[in-house]
Amino acid sequence: MHSSRLAAIFILLLVPSVHAQEFEFSWDQATTYRIVTDRFSNGDSSNDFAYGRGLDGNGNSYETDSTGHFLGGDFAGITGWIEDGYFADLGINVLRLSAPYEQVHGWVGGGDGDFQQYAYDGMWPLDFTESDRAFGSKADFQLLVDTAHAHGMRVVVDVNLSYVGPATMHDMAAFGFGGLTSDGWRSWTPSSRVGWQSYQREYVTYTDSLDSWSRWWGSEWVKAGIAGYESCASKEGSTCNDILPALRSDVDVSQIPHFLQLKWGEEKASAQAVELESFFDRTGARRSAANHVVKWMTDWVGEFGIDGFHLSEADQVDPSVSSFLKQEATAALARWKSANPQKSLDDREFWMTGSSSVTDSQSSLYGFDAVHRQVKSVAADNEMSTYFEDLVARAGEEATSYVTHLSADDASLFDRMSLQDAGTKFLLAPGAVSIFYGDESARRPGSDVSDPSHAANSFMNWADADEEILSHWQKIGAFRAAHPAVATGGYDMVQESPYAFHRGMRQGADTDQVVIVLGAEGKTRVKVSIVWPDDTILRDAYTGNVSIVSFGQVTFDAAPSGLMLLEEMPME
Repeated sequence: MHSSRLAAIFILLLVPSVHAQEFEFSWDQATTYRIVTDRFSNGDSSNDFAYGRGLDGNGNSYETDSTGHFLGGDFAGITGWIEDGYFADLGINVLRLSAPYEQVHGWVGGGDGDFQQYAYDGMWPLDFTESDRAFGSKADFQLLVDTAHAHGMRVVVDVNLSYVGPATMHDMAAFGFGGLTSDGWRSWTPSSRVGWQSYQREYVTYTDSLDSWSRWWGSEWVKAGIAGYESCASKEGSTCNDILPALRSDVDVSQIPHFLQLKWGEEKASAQAVELESFFDRTGARRSAANHVVKWMTDWVGEFGIDGFHLSEADQVDPSVSSFLKQEATAALARWKSANPQKSLDDREFWMTGSSSVTDSQSSLYGFDAVHRQVKSVAADNEMSTYFEDLVARAGEEATSYVTHLSADDASLFDRMSLQDAGTKFLLAPGAVSIFYGDESARRPGSDVSDPSHAANSFMNWADADEEILSHWQKIGAFRAAHPAVATGGYDMVQESPYAFHRGMRQGADTDQVVIVLGAEGKTRVKVSIVWPDDTILRDAYTGNVSIVSFGQVTFDAAPSGLMLLEEMPME
């Protein structure tokens, strides 16, 4: 066989005599679609430039690289694509969204100072109790969650318990805190391309103005390298600095931060004080800053019915706080489901996962149901036996569940030239998987800046999607959704040429069974007697072609991709 020819691979799985959608959802076979909300779809242009982001002091857009700017994606845009069927066509049953709560309003110098960086990715919290206007209102978010649930999809959101957003000049001016020395920053641009961080020398002082800095979060709430705050160096492994102040879990707080009281006004501040008092009385938890955030985050679960959290920067979080978050979120979701039986998809408990920096052995300490792992390259075709055996062994024998992904928002995108082959092996792999938005359509990276993670978060390529790659991922994704054994079934290699695998699963009285072939060319004959008897009608879900098992074999014309997805013809 020519070295460039794909080896044939069969994955034989145990098929239902009933329709696949009757199999129960399970988090360990989920197909998640990971969205950076701001970069996906602009469904409501009226919320663009919320809080004046991206505008100078004269209300004009900065003439600069927009890599780190808010670009307009919002809740309404995601909702529209749910209704359009985009996610259903990919076989998605979980949506993972950026944190929905309000982010810092201003910018800081990104990377080495070569671009303006705003909190478009939802990683720099300002107010955990409000939605960010750039993403939409709370009503817009409720509609998104309700629409996802109505279409059979769970919703997971990113949350942050490790740090708050940086002190931006915009917020200093708006809320009266910090060492802002002049108002000239409003229309300022640096004199050189690499200079967006020089605002710190020109307009902000971090080493005096003790009273003004106390009106920010306050030293009980965060550690930061500024006047009157405990040094970040005292937190082992912390990324905390002038830019990312670390949330504290080691001391009790005496009051809500001054700037939040000013922002909320007397009525909301008083109501929050009462709610927080009740929360801490009920739970008996330490009244730390981090546990205040736990209360605010679980309020989102109780109000909207969020199904899960992804905890960012998990290795920077005290495991006792993370496990407390899981405990309270689980209780909040149970209350929501009890109050909203018509909206609830099932009676499953709250699900939580975290970044891959948390090891398998640590996951239970953090309250995680799964941890993430990134696939940087996929196995060569002649190594697929080892590849699948390893994944199945991990999925079936280890207590820790995995969520596998190719690309991520904090790293570079997976090789754009390998997305067809990678998509095949990725979507047919055991365990849960997470598609990073645009991997299915070959979204190109954004501008080449000093921090490559921002290039990975370019705007969704609706106008120039690679339709061939998209169609390929849709067919496999839909097949994966119809056949849960792809993710959770057993595995046995049955022959090398063509390269064949048997996998199967049973759920109650129902079984799931399918054959997958890679590297097929022309008329391809497949031995299926170990799975289906003669006269069984089979369909290649990739092409739609139908054939009948005869003398233990079935023959199909292979698609140019070489992929065949064989299943028993569904009963109508």
